[in-house]
Amino acid sequence: MKAIITFCVILTTAVAFAGCQAKEREGPPAAETTTALAREEGIPKAATVTFTTADGWEIYAAYWDVGEGKPAAILLHMLIADRHSYDDFGAKLAAAGFNVLAPDSRGHGDSLKQNGKTRRYTEFDDEGHKSSVKDVAAAKDFLAQKGADTSKLVLVGASIGANFALNYGADDADVRAVVLLSPGLDYHGVKTVAAMAKYGDRPAYLVASEEDRYSADSIGKLHEIAPGAEFKMFEDAGHGTKIFRAEPAFEDTLADWLAAQVK
Repeated sequence: MKAIITFCVILTTAVAFAGCQAKEREGPPAAETTTALAREEGIPKAATVTFTTADGWEIYAAYWDVGEGKPAAILLHMLIADRHSYDDFGAKLAAAGFNVLAPDSRGHGDSLKQNGKTRRYTEFDDEGHKSSVKDVAAAKDFLAQKGADTSKLVLVGASIGANFALNYGADDADVRAVVLLSPGLDYHGVKTVAAMAKYGDRPAYLVASEEDRYSADSIGKLHEIAPGAEFKMFEDAGHGTKIFRAEPAFEDTLADWLAAQVK
């Protein structure tokens, strides 16, 4: 009996630890899901590419190339996560006709070198986090060099990536639409109130889940600033790109909505 009790304690501890790890870091979805989608839709498999920012970061990214002259999409992940957060959604946007780039933000994933020196996001102060917006500018340049129509650019961001998307979009008139998954009014100094006002009445989609109170309250405030924006509040769907896991059909909704914004 004592041995059985000991085994149960060990098993319970292991399960709890695994659960904490799962909450802390969002890993890539099952590879076969994206592979099956690519096969079904006849879209190219994502390639791994690199480009360099104006301040010397070597950025790694997943790139779906659907041909010259097609609109462009940049997908920005959450803190701690990486480009694989968008493996499935990137494929769906490619199937919808977008040239898609999903970078590892500076200090995340494989994007760990600035001017040859290794750096991680855990070392960043607020200014370091705010500089991540430069990754978006470099991503747009990469897409333009590959022949994408970057005058029809859409941005999708999750958590702090949503804040990056809105701040970049506010300053670039080529951005036709933004999707903000669980944005905040202030993540590590990257703020959104003034950016939402500057972004104006261009199409935006504000998304959060009720139990994620800070993001839920934040999209309420942003919707007051931009009442014409699409607004979606889920229940028990999680934070950022985890919403896609809880509500997989929403990926198709967003892909269709984004495609409509660049016609």
